[in-house]
Parts: sequence; C-alpha cells; structure tokens
Amino acid sequence: RKRENENETNIRSIVSEAIENVQVIDVHTHLFPPSHGKLLLWGIDESLSYHYLVAELFMVIPSSILTPQKFFELSKEEQANIIWKELFCVRSPLSEACRGIITILKKLGLQEELNQARKTGDLTNIREWFSKQNVESFTEKVFKLSNIKYAVMTNIPFDLEESKHWKENKPVPSYLKAALRVDELLKGNWLLVSKCLENGGYEKNLDGCRQYLRDWIKLMNPIYLMASTPAGFKLSEGENLDSNPFSARVLLEDVLATVASENKLALALKIGAKRAVNPNLQLAGDGVEVSDLNMLIQLCTKFPDLKILVTVLSRVNQHELCVIGRKFPNLHIYGCWWFCNNPSIIEEVTKMRLEMLGSAFTCQHSDARVLDQLLYKWEHSKKIVTEVLSTKYEELAESGWEATKEEICRDVDLLFGGSFEHFLNK
Repeated sequence: RKRENENETNIRSIVSEAIENVQVIDVHTHLFPPSHGKLLLWGIDESLSYHYLVAELFMVIPSSILTPQKFFELSKEEQANIIWKELFCVRSPLSEACRGIITILKKLGLQEELNQARKTGDLTNIREWFSKQNVESFTEKVFKLSNIKYAVMTNIPFDLEESKHWKENKPVPSYLKAALRVDELLKGNWLLVSKCLENGGYEKNLDGCRQYLRDWIKLMNPIYLMASTPAGFKLSEGENLDSNPFSARVLLEDVLATVASENKLALALKIGAKRAVNPNLQLAGDGVEVSDLNMLIQLCTKFPDLKILVTVLSRVNQHELCVIGRKFPNLHIYGCWWFCNNPSIIEEVTKMRLEMLGSAFTCQHSDARVLDQLLYKWEHSKKIVTEVLSTKYEELAESGWEATKEEICRDVDLLFGGSFEHFLNK
C-alpha cells in the first residue's frame, strides 16, 4: 500500500507540473488587440462591472435602493463601487465570479491593496495601480502570467466600430488570432446584414453574403468562422427567422458552410444561449436553454468534409454532445462555456469527456471579454483539470498501465490546445 501511495503522489506531481507548465491555446475569447483602443476591456472597474457580477448584484440589492435602469446610467467606476460593497463587503465573495476578482488581484501582486480595499471598502489604491499600467505591456503581462500561447478573438464584421479598426489594418500581435463571427445571419437580422452589404457595394442576396464573407476572410485571416445560434434554432425546411428572406437552413448551409469549406476553415458553433431573458439587465439578462442537437447531426452528416467546433451552454446537453462527438470525425468539442464555467460543472464535464472522448477534445476556453479574466479562468480551471486527470491516471495504473511523464505531458498538451490544432490540420 505504501508503494501505491508513492505512485499516486508521483502521478499527481507529474500531472500538476505538466498542467502548470503547458502553454495554453485559448480557443475562444472576446478580446481585442491593444491597437483597437476602447474595444479591449481591462482593469478593475471593467472586471467588477462585468455582467457576471451585475446579475449577482440584482439578486441581493432591493429595487427600492437601486434599479437596473439607474445602475446602467452610472459610470463604470460607480458601478464597480456598488458591486464591491454589496458582493465583497456586505457578504463574502463565494461565487465563482466574485472569487475570480480575488484571484486576479492576487496574481497581479496586489494582495496588500486587496486587503486594504476589504477593510475600507475603498478601491482607490487598486485603481491607482491600474492607472499606471501601459495597455500593451499589461496585455503581455497577463498572457505571460496565464501561460497562453495564443488566444482566438471574436471579430464581428457587422459591427461598425469594430470593422473600422480592421479596415485601417491596425497591428494585431501574434498571440491573438482572429475568428470571423456571423451571428447576425443566423439571428435573421437582415436589416443590419443588408445595410452592411449595401454600404460595401455588395448585392443584397446570398451571392452578396458569400462574397462579403470571402472579403472579410482575406482581411482578417481568421482561424475559423463562428456563430452563436439563436434560441430554438433548428434546420427546418422553409423556416424563416423574423424579417430574414432566407431560411436558417439556407443561411447556414449555403452561406456559412459553403464559404467555410471553400476556404478550408472550420465552422464554430456555440449552442444554447437564450438572449434577454430579463432585458432590464442588458447583457446580464441572458439565459440558457436545453437545445435540440439534431441540427448538429444534420450538419455533420451533410458536410462530412466541413470541420465543426462546438460548445454547448446547457449542462443537460453535455452528455448528448459527447455521444455525437464519438460519431462524427468532423466534430470537435471544446470548453465549458459561460454558465458551465463553474468548478463543479467543469469537474463533471471533464470527467465525462475523458471517459467518452479520451484526449480528442479541448478541455477549456476562457470566453474572456475582460483581459484580466484570463488570470482567474485559467488558474481555476487548471486546478480542477489537475485533480480530474490525476485520478484518471491513477485508475489507469490500477488497471495495469502506468503512464510515463512523457505520455502525461503529451496528453496535457492535447487537452489544452493540441487536439484543437490537430483537428484543424487533419
């Protein structure tokens, strides 16, 4: 039994070291290059006023004291002050999003400033530290502390402010890669799509849509095309979305899948978000639904050469997604998205995926919209994956297969981005 304990300790030590040292590929974020100015969110006020914490605030603060409407009229600093008081001073920061703020400050070496803010309720010293940071240097610092090889952004050509920066060919550092996001097509926002086509001199039809995407691919050089499917999304014949003259099936198959295939790009789908469940909370008011994944089966079947990346938002859909992932070699599952990015669910989902998919998936992505969030999301996720993977290797050893250090490091690399790159290149 003593030898067994020594082997278990050794396995855990090797796994822990491998995960600590692995260079992560963050396959989906909402970050921007520093050159894109105010689009890149960073700093304590952005972190505290992010929609994760806004939702938590309105679970506890009486409407007689503050309404969402009044809250959103305040400056970011004023919003952050209220959230700090209500979620960190009046009560302990037990939620994952609150704990994330603590981890961010600790990773940045601001423990003393954190302790002072805890005692006084005043964020002045923390804000002063951030005010002294150069955005380019700070971005590099966060990537280094998080040990990220590169992160994939989310880039929306239909957004006028964002598209302006791309058209001006502003520099993008090598540790950030583009992804061309086209939700507006699937949402049926034809008014905005046709306006963008018209402004760019394109025909307002399917040919125009395809050429529009082709030209943006040349400009952005994205790793993949992507879309978050609208609530209740299906590939039913003749189903038109709102004012869109084209059906969901036509837009997905004849535009997105076609353009992705001809450019040898993967198509990434995020499935399960239900927008504006409580519109008063703005971004904090989005929710989740259990999705019909039959459309994913249809897509994988009809386009066997199209590489499809998928993450689902509902915990309920996770097992079905794993089963589908075992049936289609053109499907790659990634990450624990948004409401699934909580320790208990990350642990459960990672265990299930290892048992059903081996190492042929990407265990996590940050989904970070605020730069600083990289620090806590990867710190917390790595600890959970370390425990899950250590247990799996111990079980494997009990069955008669003791993994070597080289094998463990190889597998860790696959789980944290290697499988993603292998999938794109196979």
